[in-house]
Amino acid sequence: MRLERKIVILDENNNLIKSHTLQEKEPIYINTPDVIKDLEKSYHKKVFDKVDGGVDVLIPYNNGEDFIFENGSFHTSEFAKLNNPNELFNKSYNKALPYLEDAGFFDIIREVNKTGKTHEIIFMYYIENQLISKFYKIIMKDKDKIYILIKRESDFNIIHQEGLDLFYNSPDPLVVVQDKRVVRVNKAAEKISGYNAHELIGKDYYFKNPLFKSEILNKEFDKVYDEILNRKIFNYTRILKFKNKKGEIVHSKVTIQPSTYNGKNAVLFNFIDISEGIQHEQQAHRLNEALNLVSEISKIAYMYFDSENAFIWSDEFFKIIEEKPENLNGDLLNYVIDEDYDRLRKLNSYSYKNLTSHKTKTKIKTKSGIKDVEIYINSKKDSRGITKMVGYVQDITNHIKTENELKHLVDEKESLLGEVHHRVKNNLQIISSLIRLDSNINPNQPEKILESTQKRINNMAFVHEQIYQSPDHAHINLKDYILSLYYDLFSKNTNIKLKHDLTDVYLNMDTAIPLGIILSEIMHNTLTYAFPNNEKGIIKIKLNINENRLVTLTIEDNGIGLPENINIDNPTSLGLIVITNLTKQLEGSIKLLNLKNGTGYKITIPLTK
Repeated sequence: MRLERKIVILDENNNLIKSHTLQEKEPIYINTPDVIKDLEKSYHKKVFDKVDGGVDVLIPYNNGEDFIFENGSFHTSEFAKLNNPNELFNKSYNKALPYLEDAGFFDIIREVNKTGKTHEIIFMYYIENQLISKFYKIIMKDKDKIYILIKRESDFNIIHQEGLDLFYNSPDPLVVVQDKRVVRVNKAAEKISGYNAHELIGKDYYFKNPLFKSEILNKEFDKVYDEILNRKIFNYTRILKFKNKKGEIVHSKVTIQPSTYNGKNAVLFNFIDISEGIQHEQQAHRLNEALNLVSEISKIAYMYFDSENAFIWSDEFFKIIEEKPENLNGDLLNYVIDEDYDRLRKLNSYSYKNLTSHKTKTKIKTKSGIKDVEIYINSKKDSRGITKMVGYVQDITNHIKTENELKHLVDEKESLLGEVHHRVKNNLQIISSLIRLDSNINPNQPEKILESTQKRINNMAFVHEQIYQSPDHAHINLKDYILSLYYDLFSKNTNIKLKHDLTDVYLNMDTAIPLGIILSEIMHNTLTYAFPNNEKGIIKIKLNINENRLVTLTIEDNGIGLPENINIDNPTSLGLIVITNLTKQLEGSIKLLNLKNGTGYKITIPLTK
């Protein structure tokens, strides 16, 4: 009678890699000739005997397509029906165990040899759909050799006495269920549950049985049970939470697999107590939540890196870079502006290699634009010798902006102070010149000198007032000044009306002060002399500026006019001297207009700034 034999290989997450059904006469082991004649035996029997499980040591051969068996373990000899592992020594692993090629096992070994990446698999052997043996295998590469570490689970066909002994003494809690009733429990299961075997055997396998009071749904568990029992699936793992006899919550990782009992299909439950790990995980979760809260409040993103776990970032980091965790493009370096990338990469590399710390500033590219960030990295080795990097990233964009604004304000303050000193000096020089002129013309009239000086200081103050009321405190609109001056001087004399045609012309202080004094002198003279006996009159003022920044100011009145002997080019009165001298100071020109009635001035001034 032919017995169906099957090899099933799963990955560490119980996902099927490959399933292979052996042919009726397909052997498990084929004796093959030695490959390397001078290969020395290097069994480390004393070391292998202490390993919990088995170890196979392979030497890559034929460019990694084949492998030579160097060392063996109990597993290989037992499963292949060998007397001892020495029978495999120096044999081609591929040719001696050909079923492994068809089962996809050698593809995994070749990948490990090529990439150096360790693989963990679950290897199961079935006869007539009954799970006979199960192995956990870790395939790893060290230098030029492949090591296969093997851990064998207990025999699933526990009807045999040797199987029963192994079952009862297994360190893992084991429970056998048949007809949805508990039929066998081992010592470890008694310990984890707190119940004796006689308290559990014969009870319902879930819910009614205190051992299996869990969060798992009735229908889901029944479906899984039936599929395992009928060999539709061969492995099911779930995290369960239940209460032991003391009422304590136990977290357990349970694996459900097919088995037999008294010649009938059964289901084996294998429990691993993970309560301590869950507690640590919960503590870590609470700590992580606290760190994230601190990170959010402080707007500082913390980071952790080691060679095992790569980068771990707090939630705040993703707010800074404006990305979702799943869309993270590598690490922070990939967001750094191009011109700073190499500098940051070298800093991080140096810190990692030399176990140093550094703090620096850089700019990163985000969806909303460029941001300024501060980065701190500290590197050190843990107790296992693994290099770890911890640090933080802080968005300092607003901080930098505030700093720049403060710097600008300081610079502006310094500039304003310099401007004030400059203006005070110029104003004092103008006052000094006006006093000197007045003294030359009126040498024996100090009261008159003081009166005229006071008037002109007031005129200068008026200009200053207009400037301080301007938006930038540095320029004055001449149009606004003319209107303000008129309303200030002529507010009490309603008989004199103003007609104007004025354009906006902006002057700096150095131009505004002298021109303001000129305008004041002219309008004071008009107010004082042009309309005697409070006669009615009109003042016309026209202001414009051309494309060459040449300002033309025309002031006319219909008063009595100037005396005939007035010579604008050689004035004798203080007022006209002041007007002409200040016009020259501004590199402008002034002339009297030939009017039928009244007085007219045309002043032209170039604006170079």
